[in-house]
Amino acid sequence: MTIDRQRVCLLTAEKLREIATRQGVVPFLKGDLRKSHVVQPVGSTNARVGTNLPYARAVHDGRPALLIRPKKGKALFFAGLSHPVKVVRQPARVGRPWLRQSVTTLAREGLSFLAPIIGPETAALLQRALSQHKLKATIK
Repeated sequence: MTIDRQRVCLLTAEKLREIATRQGVVPFLKGDLRKSHVVQPVGSTNARVGTNLPYARAVHDGRPALLIRPKKGKALFFAGLSHPVKVVRQPARVGRPWLRQSVTTLAREGLSFLAPIIGPETAALLQRALSQHKLKATIK
């Protein structure tokens, strides 16, 4: 039996995307972050799950405190402020690593969804590798 490794990678990545975008997993404000998750093939044996929103990494990994200063002019104007200000301080934010947590959930739920494609024995071998963290998940 020949295994289409790219198909297996893409199906696994799609399952990871499904887990990551479940209600209550990804941090939610308007839903843009949740809707932005995509699966992309990388070469012939890898796949990538992610989002291209510029703030996604800061939400996932957290970020230090920020000072926001005007680019032009002498003051900042924000809705809700009764006067212009010279600087706005935003506190540090703790990360909410929903993608890393989703890999753990995938390991717990198992890879039985791959059994019709690769056979139950091979799916069980992959499951053991995932449980032992031999399959690599990176956040870039």
